[in-house]
Amino acid sequence: MAPPENPDPPPAPTTFVVMGPPDLLHDVMLDFQDVGWEVDAAGWHAVITAPPEDAGAPVLEWPAEVTLIETSRDDHATACARHLGGRP
Repeated sequence: MAPPENPDPPPAPTTFVVMGPPDLLHDVMLDFQDVGWEVDAAGWHAVITAPPEDAGAPVLEWPAEVTLIETSRDDHATACARHLGGRP
């Protein structure tokens, strides 16, 4: 009997790069951490990445003071290196 075919790989994580006031980004990051997303920030920029079970997450609505800079399929570490100067 032939082995079963591999199903499609899961979608890559959705990563959001946002810009906003550091105190507001801190509050937003806490909300995402509470539900298991990866978050890091440096100054006015933050990288927020969906966990595997939320891969393919839709574009989110952000507070008016936060600007979405980019949505990508980069993993969290890659996005941090590109946008936060190497963090985490």
